[in-house]
Amino acid sequence: MGPRWKHTVRGHVFRFWTALFVLTGCVYSWLYRPEVLTWWKRTTTSLIESSCNLLPYPWGDRIEATLGNFGLWVQITLAIVAFRILMWIVASAIRLALGSRNRR
Repeated sequence: MGPRWKHTVRGHVFRFWTALFVLTGCVYSWLYRPEVLTWWKRTTTSLIESSCNLLPYPWGDRIEATLGNFGLWVQITLAIVAFRILMWIVASAIRLALGSRNRR
């Protein structure tokens, strides 16, 4: 029960609060800013379409149809992943800034 356990708990806490934050943001947008949800849907749909167009004929259409059937879940998952990457970049920048400040 050493540092590895703490690292695992920190990872799960990070995953939980980022998912909760994104889902809360989706509910808020649904109630007060529906144009944000429309923008996100169009953006993810065009991203899926352009990515699937890079694949050879039968596979691109099959994957696009499959992802289209799971549309809402794909959009929420992409939002959570994008938010987690953003938070990782911010945390890394803060860590880097605090680390350089401690070296002086």
